[in-house]
Amino acid sequence: MIKQIDLDSWDLLEDQLQKAFSEGYSHIVLTNNNIKIYKNMMAHVQLEPCTIVPDYTIHQQYLNDCRYFGKKNITFNDWIENINHYPNIIFHIETTQSILSSFKVNHLFDLALLSLLQDEVITDSHVVFDFSSELITSKEVWKDIHRFEPLNTTAFNLNKLAYEHKHALPFKSSETLSPEQMRFTDKLLKSTGFKVPHWIFNSIHHHFVKKHRALSYIYEKDTSKIKNHIVFLGFDYGFRGNSRYLFNHFAKHFTKLPIYFITADVNGPNFIKPDDPKAKEIIESARVVILESYIPDNLKPNGTIIQLWHGTPIKKLFLDSREPQQNLNIYNYRARKYNKWLHQDYFISDCEDIIDYFKTAFPQQHTHILNCGYPRIRYLLDKQSDQPYLSFIKQELKLDTNKPTLLYAPTWKTETNESDLLPISDGLLNKYNVIFKGHIEDNSDYIPENAILAPAHIEVQDLLLVSDIVLTDYSSIIFDALTIDKIVCQYTPDHEKYISERGVYEDVMHSLATVRYSDSKALLNDLISHQMKDIHTSAFVNKDNHAFETLSHIIKKCINT
Repeated sequence: MIKQIDLDSWDLLEDQLQKAFSEGYSHIVLTNNNIKIYKNMMAHVQLEPCTIVPDYTIHQQYLNDCRYFGKKNITFNDWIENINHYPNIIFHIETTQSILSSFKVNHLFDLALLSLLQDEVITDSHVVFDFSSELITSKEVWKDIHRFEPLNTTAFNLNKLAYEHKHALPFKSSETLSPEQMRFTDKLLKSTGFKVPHWIFNSIHHHFVKKHRALSYIYEKDTSKIKNHIVFLGFDYGFRGNSRYLFNHFAKHFTKLPIYFITADVNGPNFIKPDDPKAKEIIESARVVILESYIPDNLKPNGTIIQLWHGTPIKKLFLDSREPQQNLNIYNYRARKYNKWLHQDYFISDCEDIIDYFKTAFPQQHTHILNCGYPRIRYLLDKQSDQPYLSFIKQELKLDTNKPTLLYAPTWKTETNESDLLPISDGLLNKYNVIFKGHIEDNSDYIPENAILAPAHIEVQDLLLVSDIVLTDYSSIIFDALTIDKIVCQYTPDHEKYISERGVYEDVMHSLATVRYSDSKALLNDLISHQMKDIHTSAFVNKDNHAFETLSHIIKKCINT
């Protein structure tokens, strides 16, 4: 457990540590009037017996450009590769006691620095701290640092931090080696031997901070630009998913209000192509903007933003996941995503039991979470008994009505290997109409031989309606299927690798344990002999769906306001 300590005097710290340890705490965070804690995020930090580096905001905005959250273990050299430096440390009590017994600590940043120089330092990607002022190290701690014998690159970076905090450099130039990758300001320090005047350094650094801020999706909504219309962005501008079904409902019931959908999938007076010069102005002036994923970087809506999201998650999302591919390789990945979320006003959940996961995956402190169910689920519940419509979809797919139908719909992965996919055997094809629906973002060339490839014009929800069995891996459509009482199976042959790369919500996975397979032969045998288990109840399935009613109420309130 982590104990929060508001420390008035450093002389009391050792006693406070001993007291916290005796109470069963393993870690502490130190706060004051300039350091606040996002307690919901802190509660989900994964504790290990060492120093932990979580993420942070400054004045509640994400202003970092660090990439080290793609790694589990980091060094001081990883930590300092950031555009700003704050003591974002969760202190391990026993490690801290050892540091205090060996060094004189006067300030929070002193303790943070000494902790970062320990052998074992790990990251946690949750945003735990909010800093409202700059903090620096004391002069005294550098006297201890001076006696260290660090690697040459570490010595350079320690000199850099000492320079930024306006202290004497602890190491001679001959004892240092500059890193291979350096910022412009680092090159300036190197070329001048750390003798550049601080006013020059600070001016140049401020220029890059300002440039970085402009690329971090930070802006203030301008309500004077708002006009009385609603706009849907969909998922990557696609006319599908929750956005599609909510749009169709609104188009029938909000006939007096201009409603637009930004997509190239459909033509008509209510549909605007994403590259249309009018699209940006329509989005930024809309009274209500309805999303299903992230706002594109070039758009800054000024109206009420409703986030429908796109499913009950099995795989970990954003701040809950290390996401090494994204964090290590995409510039400003976390800042843009985090700050976009801060502009959203409403977030839609399909079931109550998943809400806590959304609260730790995303910054929801300014967002109203509505547990009303998804529009796409409402569509399934309303359509599941429409026999003429089901017959029409079956005819479109040319299904053999003498066979049951199996929908195989694996989700997207950063890297897709054919070995991750279930081989479609002759026995399976003899038993079922096998429909294969690859994820829309999957770029692999895999096409299962003799399976029915789902046509692009038929939505996944319609495929679910006409299927008897739904097979996937980590896709949220498994809960869509369960809502209308379909038999479901999960095929996860390389589960440990997936956990290490992306991570899953264990409670959610556990709810599907009876239908999960890692062995293709066992799965094929159970499918062909029809021995699959049913899931009769699940905390992550909600049939009491009032998405249309709740969202209509919210829209009317926004329009009237």
